[in-house]
Formats: sequence, C-alpha cells, structure tokens
Amino acid sequence: MFYEVKRYIQEPTRTATLLLCWLFVLRFSGLYLFTRGFLLSRLSLSNVNDCSTCTLTPTHKRAVFLIIDALRFDFISPNPPLPFNDAHHHVLTLPQELSAKYPQHSFIFNAHSDPPTATMQRIKGVTTGSLPTFIDVSANFGATSIEEDSLLLRLNTAGKKIAFMGDDTWMSLYGDLVDPSARFPYDSFNVEDLHSVDNGVIEHLFPLLNQKEKTWDFLIGHFLGVDHAGHRVGPSHVTMKAKLLQMDRVLRDVVEALDEDTLLVVIGDHGMDTKGDHGGDDPWETSSSTWIYSKSVPLQEIPSEALPTSLLPNTTFPFAPTSHRGIQQIDLVPTISLLLGLPIPFNNLGLIIPELFSRGDELERALRTNVLQIIDYLQTYRSSSSGVDLDGSWGKLSLERDAALKSREDFLQKAHSYARTALEVCRDMWAQFSMTLIVLGLLVMLSTVPATMIFSQHLETYDDQWMLDSLASSFIAFAVGGTLIYTMAFLFKERISISPYQLALFSASFNGSIVLAFRARITRIRIALTPSISLLLLQAIILFSNSFVFWEERVLPFLLPTSIVSMAFSLLSATNQKVQRRGLLYGAGFLLCVRLMSLSTVCREEQGSYCHVTFYSSSTLPSPALSVLATIIPVALTLPTLVRHFMKIAAADRGLAPTTIEVYFRAALLGGTAFWFLDWTENHQTVVSMEKTYLGETGIRTIRTVIARIVAWSMGVGLALWSSSPLNLAIQKQTDSTGHLSIQVIGFANSFGSFYLSFLCIIFSVIWLSSQLSGQVVLALGLAALLSYLEFVDSVRDARHPAQPRHYRLPTLEEVLPLALLGLETFYATGHQATLNSLQWKSAFIFNAERGILSPITVILNTLGPVIFFAMCIPLIALWAIEPFSATSPLKNRRREVVSGALKSLLLLSNYHAVLLVAAATCAMIQRRHLMVWKVFAPRFMLAGLCSIAVDVAGIAAMFGGVTTVVYRVSSTFQGVGQ
Repeated sequence: MFYEVKRYIQEPTRTATLLLCWLFVLRFSGLYLFTRGFLLSRLSLSNVNDCSTCTLTPTHKRAVFLIIDALRFDFISPNPPLPFNDAHHHVLTLPQELSAKYPQHSFIFNAHSDPPTATMQRIKGVTTGSLPTFIDVSANFGATSIEEDSLLLRLNTAGKKIAFMGDDTWMSLYGDLVDPSARFPYDSFNVEDLHSVDNGVIEHLFPLLNQKEKTWDFLIGHFLGVDHAGHRVGPSHVTMKAKLLQMDRVLRDVVEALDEDTLLVVIGDHGMDTKGDHGGDDPWETSSSTWIYSKSVPLQEIPSEALPTSLLPNTTFPFAPTSHRGIQQIDLVPTISLLLGLPIPFNNLGLIIPELFSRGDELERALRTNVLQIIDYLQTYRSSSSGVDLDGSWGKLSLERDAALKSREDFLQKAHSYARTALEVCRDMWAQFSMTLIVLGLLVMLSTVPATMIFSQHLETYDDQWMLDSLASSFIAFAVGGTLIYTMAFLFKERISISPYQLALFSASFNGSIVLAFRARITRIRIALTPSISLLLLQAIILFSNSFVFWEERVLPFLLPTSIVSMAFSLLSATNQKVQRRGLLYGAGFLLCVRLMSLSTVCREEQGSYCHVTFYSSSTLPSPALSVLATIIPVALTLPTLVRHFMKIAAADRGLAPTTIEVYFRAALLGGTAFWFLDWTENHQTVVSMEKTYLGETGIRTIRTVIARIVAWSMGVGLALWSSSPLNLAIQKQTDSTGHLSIQVIGFANSFGSFYLSFLCIIFSVIWLSSQLSGQVVLALGLAALLSYLEFVDSVRDARHPAQPRHYRLPTLEEVLPLALLGLETFYATGHQATLNSLQWKSAFIFNAERGILSPITVILNTLGPVIFFAMCIPLIALWAIEPFSATSPLKNRRREVVSGALKSLLLLSNYHAVLLVAAATCAMIQRRHLMVWKVFAPRFMLAGLCSIAVDVAGIAAMFGGVTTVVYRVSSTFQGVGQ
C-alpha cells in the first residue's frame, strides 16, 4: 500500500502540484500574519452608560428614524452642485420646503459618513457613535450582532419599544432588541429589485404611525430603492428620479401622520459616486443627507447667528455653488439620545448638533454631558490593553480637556474643540498596527521569493525523488519549528506581544521556506540583472509612489511593449526571413490588442479631469457604450473562429476541437453576451418598453438567470467531456505506388498546446459570463493577444536557435513576464481599480436575483477573473508548438520536460506576484501613518495579496486539472510509439 501511494505521488504532475500547494501555504501564512498586524479591528469596549441622570429632559416622547439608503446630500440640498441634473436635483424637495418655512423646526445637514461607506458600517456608526475600521467592509456580506453600547440598547434598557421594517442588516445587528411583534425585515442584497423592500416598509410603516395608542417608542424604516437604482442604472437615470419622487411622497405622508410629540429623523447612510456605487471615501460617497424635523416643539430658540461660529462649521459639496452646514454622521447619536432623554452610548465619539439645543442653558448642559461622556470613554480606553495607542496624544487631549472643564466664559468653544480633537485622534490611531506581526509576516513572504526562484532554476534536470525529499524536509522543518516555538511561547506568553500560535506560525513557515531553499542546491543559483528582472524590480519600486498607483493602468501599456523588446531584437537579427516576418507580424498583433485594451478605462477620484471613463457610456451612467452594444455580438461570434485559426497553424484543430470550439465555445460566449444584453434591456426601460413586450421585467430576469445557469452547468459538463476526449489530432493513412502504407498524425506538432487551449476555452466561458459587455470586448482582445503572443514566442525561439528548432527549452522570465503584465492590464481594462468602489456588484446576482451562496464567487470571478485566466494560460508557454517526442527526446523524456516547463512557468508567475506583494506590503508598512495609506497604499496591498492568492490557486488548478490531463492524454495516445 505504501509503495502504491508513493508511486502515485511520484507522478511528475502530482509532485509539481504538491510543490505549488506547499509554496502557497507558506506564502499565505506570511500574508495572514502581515494582514493580522496591518488590518486590525478596533477595540470595542463592552462598557455601557447606565447613568440615568446623565441626560436632559426629553423634548420628544417618540422618534421616527428613516434611512433612505445612499441618499446623497445633493439629493435634498437647496443649492445643488453644477451642472444641474434633473434626475436627482430638486426632486425630493420636502426637506428644503419645510426648512425654509419652519427654520426653528426643520434642519438640513451635510453629514460626513466615515469610510468604508457600506451599510453595515454606517448602521454601526449611527447607533453607537463609533468609527469603523478599513477592513470592517469585509463583514458587509455577513453582519454580526453588535455587543457594544448603542442607541438601541439605551432605548431597550429604558423600557422603550423598538419597531423596525426594511433592510435585514438591522436584524443581524440588533435583532434581539427589536419588538418581535413589530419587525419586518427584507433581503437587502437583491439590487435587481427596486421596489419590494420600499413597498414593504410603506406597507408596515403607516399602520404603526396611524395607531391611536402607539405600541412603539422608536420606529426604524430602512428604504433601499434609491441605493439599488444607483447600482443598477446610476444617479442620472430617469429611474432614480422616479424613486426620489416616491420617497418625497412617502415623507409628505409621514409628516402628515406624525404626532406632535414625535421627532422625525431622515438620513442617508452614505452617498454614492457618479456611477451609483459606494464603499470608498470620495466626497460623493461620504456626503450623506440628514434632515431633522420637529412638528410642534421648536428645537432652536437662539438664532444660529448668536452662536459661536466655530460650533457651526460649513462644508462644500463637490461643485456646489455655496457651502452648507456640515456635521459628522455620528453626531446623530448623542443628539437623538439627549432629545429623547436617554444617556449617550458609552463608546460614542460624536458631538451634539448645537442648533437643536439652543434653548436657554440647554446647549451648555448638553455639551457638558456629551464631553463628560467622551472623557469617560477615553479614560477607560486608555486603561485597556490597547491604551498605549493614546500615549502620543494623551498630553494634548489632557490639556484641552482641562481647559474645557475649567472654562466658564468660552466653555462652548473649548468643549467643542476638545470633542473634535478626540475624534481626530481616534481616527488617526484607530488602525492599531502590530509591528511585530507586520515584520514577521513580511519576513515569511520575503523568504518564499528566493525559495521559489531557486526551485525554478533547478528544474532543468527534473527529479521527482529529489523534489519529494525537499518537500518532506521543508514540511518536517515546518512542523518541528512550529511545535517547539509554540511550546516555548506558551510558557512565556505573558512576555510576548503576540499570541503563541502566531509566533509558531511564523517559525514554522519561515523554517519551511529556508529549508526548501537550501535543499535546492544553492550553488547552482544564477542571478543576472536581465531586462526582465530590471523591469520587474522597476514595477515593484514604483509601487512606493502614490502617483504610480493612481495611474497604474496607464503605465502598464508601456511596460508591456517594453517587456518584449529583447525578443523583438532577436527577430530582427534572424537569418530566416520567413520566421522574422512571422514573428514580427504576431508581435505587432499582440501590441495592437494591448493598445486597444488600454482604451477601456474607469477613473479614480484622484485622476480628476485627466481621466475619462470609457468602460461605461459615461461617468454617471453604468451601462455599456453604444459602440460596445454594436460590436459585442460579432465579437462573440468570431472569437471561436480566431481560436481555431491559431489551432490550424499546426493543423491541431481535429478530433473534437471543431465541436468544442465552434459549437460549445461559441454557444457559451453568446449565452454570456445574451445575459448581459438582457440585463441592459431590463435596466433601460426607456429604450425597450417592458409594457410592450410579452415577457415583462420578471420574465426577462428569469430568462437571463436560466441562461447563466445553463452556461455554468455546461462548463462542468464541458470539462468532464474534455478530460475524457481524444487529442485534437487526426490520423491520415496513405499508400504509395509500391503498396507501402504510411501513417501521418495531423496536428502532431502542437499536441500538448492545442488540447490545453481547449481546456482554457471552457474556463474562459465562465469568466466571460461574469464580465459585463464592455469587459467581454476586453477579454476577447486579451485572448487574441495571448494567441498572438504564443506564436510570437515560438518564432523567437526558432530565430534564436535555428540549428535546433525542435530541442525543448524551459520557459524564462523573459517569456512569462508579458503574460503576467497582460493579466494585470486586463484587470484594469475590465473596469476595475485598486479601490473598493470599483467592485461591480451586479455580478453578485448572475445566478440568482437575490444574494446566494454563489454571489461571492461571481464577484471574485468578475474582479480577479482576468488574473486567474491568464495565470492558467501560463503553462501554454511550455506546451505550445511542442511535439510529443522527437528523435533526440523520447516520449518519457518529453513528458518530464513539459511538466518541468509548465511548473517553471507557474513558479515564475507566482514569484512575479510575490515580488509585487512584498513591495506593496513594505510600502504599506512604511507609509502606515501616511495621509493616503487607507486611500492608496492599503487598497493596493490588498489587491497585490488577492492577486497573489488568485495566481497561486489558479496555478494549482492549471497543473492538477489541465496539465495533468494533457500529459496523460498525450502519453496514452502515443504509448509505445515514441519510446
């Protein structure tokens, strides 16, 4: 049994797969440690403010708290920005009408929503008064209960009844605090549905408002239609106007039904960018609406002009003609608490809104209560395990605190200044960096680079036994090092700043990488500063420049041509004119495709007017341009023909290739295109009126979902059929005049590459489905660039080695680098950036109209699909235009050669992304206190980490599923012939 297992493992492709898996484990361990040190969550104190006297006399008995998701400030502003947009400016007009008519009762504010601007984080902010952390956005798909003090907990403790209807995220956070008989949650992630949640809120809202004997004290309604309209069609579409008109009507009815003793608070949890998305930190996303209305009780008796101006700061919305009164969104927490006569939640950092307390001495009392709460919170935080983070600012905070508490004449100004200083201090230090974990993680990631490089250089003489021994030694070092260090760390855990398992993971991973490198015969290392290495180092170094990160998608189209210059020079000096012309022609085709891909762009906020969106029809309308709509169907129809053309170069388009490429591949592409065409049709009802069709909106949605599922299922069936199908070859028998029978194998010269390309086409079809129409055009160009590049490389090899054209040569970094760059270029050209708000959330609903188990997978495929696909394409460099055997290389040797070549190409690609990851991580570590760290360097590090993971996993899949099958099929086909 042991010998059978050993023989199974010693198969070349399986040994190669084990090596790729082990390197992934080591690198991922380093990435995990670094991330745990760099992207920590803040410390949430469990203390509660149960001081019953730490509040004011309530002005209102009840409150209605309405959230219109993604209600950007300019949607209700009386002075909207220029140019005027009739889809969302002066549409929802009730707040400005009542504020103009009743200035002491109605107040509009431009509220700053702290990033990340995702719903769960903003709900936390407006209920606890605390700040989110950068990585908290990952929890937006699966919110968990809030265990810190909150406005809802204060209400519940005071015996108040809470009613709720709308976005079900609230139930995940506060489900146990809401009255079970008055909770009406609705699924929040079906962005295709603009009306169900809103209609559900309306259905349950007004019966509660119209009750004669109220069974509730605090009513929460969370509308989602505006947010979903933004995601689907953008803020400038007529659909947005319809939703805002509906919200205006709802608010008018709410005001009409409102009791005299009930406070109305209407907010947007965040804004939206010009395309209708959110999650980032640009002003369009962080500028949200806040409207507070008191029907009978005037909230302001002292005019604003009589208050110190420092208490009433103004902010200017982008391109607005005038500034407007601005607040922090978390200021709602102490404001609502005191207006309802409740203590302020313990962890609150918000500041009361002065205008709402400018009655007699109420303002001073409210501000003093607020400041004492913040002081209590900061002192408790300082005495916690994370209190050392406040050491650098404690002196300044103490001075301002003492000045405020001792002041009499200018208490308002000094108390306000102290509270805002405390907020800024916490914002600056909230990301608690663990330098120990950061350095340890960086060391592990760095150690995998030489280990991978040394192994890739040693593959010229492929030795299964040596590789297994090396892996075994590395694993033993991993296990022993981890166990010993864990035991020692556990005994002395009081003296170390990290947990024993984290220290053990570092020791295990670092030892495993070092032993792996030493086992690979270090004396054979050959390091030379080649043009390819120089280009890689240049790309890594310039990641330290925020300007490069801003414009990385513009730099890549220049790096790509540069990466093939040395190969182009080899063609220019070729003695064979036919090879030279052929190579230059395909090289030009490669560069042309790259150039056309670079024309597709989405813009970052920092690029300003120097960038123009071309991926969408405009910067405000997230739909494909008319040119894309006109060309995508011809592209989907002709792309399979192009693929088969490249197979025909070596006549390797026989067998089942015509069926796979011309039938399955073309049908899958048309299915993916039809899905997004139907999505575009559904979103543009002004272009194709749903009322005039027999299908209607629901019918179209059902059809496109069915199409998506058919394409996905066909991929599984296609892979199963491909793995058991014959090679793309044909046998031709000829008998000469003497009766001698000769057999010719048609397609022999590209047996490996053609069959592997059929495998890639099946993978490509699902990535095609996950990409929007503009992205599909880019993917088609990327596939054409790949095929052109393969023929270009084959010509370069023939030009460099004219005397030995059939001698197998392992891939080099020079050959791998262009495809690595092509993967990144395709990522940017398919409408992505190293920013959260470039995520295309539409892709989450390809297989279901509602959030489902496949939603994260389709978002990943949409985002990282290009990187994954071109990682799986890398083995083609080792397989393309390679014969199963030759006079100098029998089948057994050739089998090991192609496995060795495929493994080396994947190792080189993995190391390319590992170098970029180490550079991005180092930059994030150095710039961790930089003003732009969370806007630029942290997102770029996260992209590098995700790309590294995606490439390693794709490489494992390519070796285990693709190369293994190809090698086995070639070996079984020519068994006994090429020995």
